[in-house]
Amino acid sequence: MKRLGVTEEAYTNVTDQLAQIAQPFTVRKGEFLQRAGAVATQVHWLASGVARSGFFNRDGVEVTLRFYREGESATTLTDLIAGENGQPAVQFLVAETTIHGFTLDWTQASALRAQSEVMQHYHLQAAMHGMHNLAMRAYAAGETSAQERLAAFREEYPGLESRISQRAIASYLGITPQYMSRLRREAEAELAGAAMAGTETKVEAYARN
Repeated sequence: MKRLGVTEEAYTNVTDQLAQIAQPFTVRKGEFLQRAGAVATQVHWLASGVARSGFFNRDGVEVTLRFYREGESATTLTDLIAGENGQPAVQFLVAETTIHGFTLDWTQASALRAQSEVMQHYHLQAAMHGMHNLAMRAYAAGETSAQERLAAFREEYPGLESRISQRAIASYLGITPQYMSRLRREAEAELAGAAMAGTETKVEAYARN
């Protein structure tokens, strides 16, 4: 609710309406929730687990756009809209961990939304939040260093680094897994150096006293 800027009442209202069409699902790590090239028709709400969205560029290189965690809808909105006209999805959605959640048929969800101003506002907030994230992602990819992008990833997705593969994070940062390993070693070395400097300062202060 805080992330989307909606009230508890609105969240409860929308959840109750969508529960009418929700279907439980489970996928294992590495399985696709949505494949690029297939028509997207489903919204995936995650009760537990992590999903990743991305696409393949002209050179066939996998590019990760974002991650989805518990309490989020793993959804590529542009693909769902394109799917209304039978056009294939550009992005894929893949499970980075085992996922439990609920699927919602996009056509049915759209019909419910058309009848509810509360749901319309809720989905508008969700769409704006997604657009903001993509805009910040585009800026970070083009204007910041790999070290800064890693720091931004850790701030946006706290605790996620230990749950997913280094390869997935490297894809998100636009670097190789090898360079990702180097960044981690450098970060760990900096933390160790800072900790040692802090210890030495405390020892010196104790000695003076």
